[in-house]
Amino acid sequence: MRKFAALYLLLLFSAAVFAQNPDYLNCFGLIAGRNATADGSVLLAHNEDDSGEQMLNIYNVPKNTINSNNKYLWVEFPGMEVADAFLNEYGVAVASDGCNSREDRQDYTDGGVLYEVRTLVAQKARSARHAAELIGKMVEEKGYRGSGRTYVVADCNEGWVVAVVRGRHWLAQRVPDDKVMAIPNYYCIGEVDLADTANFMGSPDIISYAIERGWYNPQTDGKFLFKKAYSHPNYYNYDRNYIRHISALNHLTGETYGTDPSEYPFAVTPNRKIEIEDMIQILTSHGENVEQKIDHRNNPKHPVCICTDVTITSTIFQLRNWLPVEVGAVMWATAASPCANVYVPWYSGMTQSPERFTRFSDPAEAIEKHMSDSKEKRKNYPDAIAWKFVDQWHWVLEDYDGRIGGVQQKNAPFQQKLFKEQGKFEKSLKKYWNPKTLEVLKPAQLQEALNEYTAEAYKEYYKVMGW
Repeated sequence: MRKFAALYLLLLFSAAVFAQNPDYLNCFGLIAGRNATADGSVLLAHNEDDSGEQMLNIYNVPKNTINSNNKYLWVEFPGMEVADAFLNEYGVAVASDGCNSREDRQDYTDGGVLYEVRTLVAQKARSARHAAELIGKMVEEKGYRGSGRTYVVADCNEGWVVAVVRGRHWLAQRVPDDKVMAIPNYYCIGEVDLADTANFMGSPDIISYAIERGWYNPQTDGKFLFKKAYSHPNYYNYDRNYIRHISALNHLTGETYGTDPSEYPFAVTPNRKIEIEDMIQILTSHGENVEQKIDHRNNPKHPVCICTDVTITSTIFQLRNWLPVEVGAVMWATAASPCANVYVPWYSGMTQSPERFTRFSDPAEAIEKHMSDSKEKRKNYPDAIAWKFVDQWHWVLEDYDGRIGGVQQKNAPFQQKLFKEQGKFEKSLKKYWNPKTLEVLKPAQLQEALNEYTAEAYKEYYKVMGW
């Protein structure tokens, strides 16, 4: 009888863990400091994973002088509160990863905030540090209504990681210029030093509150680690998270790592200067470089790790301070899972998206209807280019091993062509700005050139794919 009871409790616990760790929880982010990259750029890379019918839109939202809102690129998934990514006119990029906390107290004002956090960064931030400050202030004033999340933000000079907890607690840490940080779906900030204001900011009681709640005992737990104290144990110890983390760290350093996230550094020194291609290698990882594999519902069809069957877009923000921000801040984006797609450049100085990338011609209408117009998207917008990418990916998934190779053979030459053409194209744009001050002197001509470049890239890719 006791054995039966023990088995019953074990099954209940396993079911609870499974329910809280769904297969689609796989977003992944990286930030590389400017001294860690080959070209001196700051790189922010991110895979967005979500299940269900998802429709990619990419808008160029104009500056709003009435509300003093920035101009920005908006990677939108209608109806989603935690999926969208942004790149604004100051070269500030933001994406996020869900990080479930153990906080169970709901401390909100007017219902708290969720989607508003990322839009605030897009509309108001003028630097990555400013973005971290804005996020912290909003969380303190309104309260965060999700369980927890980490926002990865970067500009042309630096990157920050901003962890928010249900309610009004938050913590941010700067990524060292010579290092790279990686984050799956758990908090990654470890030791905390709020006195070091150059590298940390956050709630003053971040440690004392953990002691009060019984999440940290200074007498028995050793040094305080934010990630260990505030993470929900089911997620912190979830193999799907630490296996993905190990895969990224191994790609960056060549070293092997154990299965205890408490031992992982916040950021690592890579064994080489990091390029966009390195970020792509990480974001398209199916666990080839890790011994332990992820148990997944689609294992027979599609092995998953950092790249999964529900990766709906992958973005790499290349942020460079030696060019006008209109050209120096560029978002390389895929329109579906990166292992079966190419990264196409979208410049922050663009003003118009290629045809069929937006369901509304006016970005203001998209902003207004982001949550309300999110049902039956394929039925209502059948001509959107998003469905071409979705259908291609579903076709690949029907026979992943048999089809992915052919798709990648088509993609690889085109991807290399885009990389090789980047320098030549940007050199042709120098006539539009002052080389000493980087002030853009011919904005209309520059905008037209940027718009046309991305539009033509997609037209050429459609021909490659036979669409």
